Amino acid sequence: MWRSWLAYASGGRVVGSSSLLTPTMMRRKRNKRLGFGFVNCVLAIALVVATFVVTQTSALQYLKGKLAGGSEKSMMAAMPIPGRARVGDMRPLVTLKNAVRGRKNGQLLVKTGYVSYFNYEKNNPDWVAWELTSDEAYGRLDRNGYEFTSDNALPVANRVAFFDYKGTKYDRGHMCPAGDMKWSPVAMRDCFYMSNVCPQVRELNHVSWERLESACRRWAKKMGSIYIICGPVYWKKVPEYIGVSHRVAVPDGFFKVVLCLKNGKEKGIAFYYDNTDVSQPMRKAVRSIDQIEKMTRLDFFSELPDGMENRLESMRNLDDFEKKASPPALSRREGAGRRKW
Repeated sequence: MWRSWLAYASGGRVVGSSSLLTPTMMRRKRNKRLGFGFVNCVLAIALVVATFVVTQTSALQYLKGKLAGGSEKSMMAAMPIPGRARVGDMRPLVTLKNAVRGRKNGQLLVKTGYVSYFNYEKNNPDWVAWELTSDEAYGRLDRNGYEFTSDNALPVANRVAFFDYKGTKYDRGHMCPAGDMKWSPVAMRDCFYMSNVCPQVRELNHVSWERLESACRRWAKKMGSIYIICGPVYWKKVPEYIGVSHRVAVPDGFFKVVLCLKNGKEKGIAFYYDNTDVSQPMRKAVRSIDQIEKMTRLDFFSELPDGMENRLESMRNLDDFEKKASPPALSRREGAGRRKW
């Protein structure tokens, strides 16, 4: 008791039953506690900053790939991504910027979600390439409200305008479709640039070509990720031209190349459609990638290992893409008594 009273009288306090703290001792103890608190705050802030840097770095790498067709979309990093196509322990060597090699008379355009090569002479893209993932194929963004606009990345003489198609029988046919860009408002806006458009017969645009676009989204959902390249084909030495302020060549047909690099289930296929109003079933449009290369004088996916490239580009089996997963096998008891139709 006397120690408690003495501590009280001297301005200290009692800790336990036998500790006597003077005001000086109390200040030292308080300063010590404050010191520990300050260190803990610094450590906590450092941890938060480190976490932010790591997460933001990953996010920035992803956005950079989306915007520049590089890091994420190029699939060049060595770190495997679960659920994404891989070859062994490395990601496939498919870079959108280098996905196509061949004719050069224009400008490479890097947009959000796709890369294209614009032909100055034809005022159409020679090709447009993009990767469509399962997540992107489930996009729900509404395309209403987006309008076709001139691409200011091109020289003024090649900035095809919306009204260049007016008074013609041709639609402004998307190469990279709006349906594949519903995962981002920026990607949706970019796909409405006139540099992503070719003159397309209305019946082809709204029926056969649209059916193929829907099939690609279905395949991306099922396979996790596919690569798509499409563009115009010209058979005539001097194509038909349309346009008010710009001369835009009318393609005689269109190609689309599809590649799946899912580990162990790699496959490829291609399609060709005439630019006419005649209905064209998908199975009749099937080609191999090799055939499209001869048709267009373009070289696709040259970064792949030669053996894999040759094997995938010779494929042309639509059933490899369209077949559904096999139903689970029934036991004898479960299968007994079931009628076989």
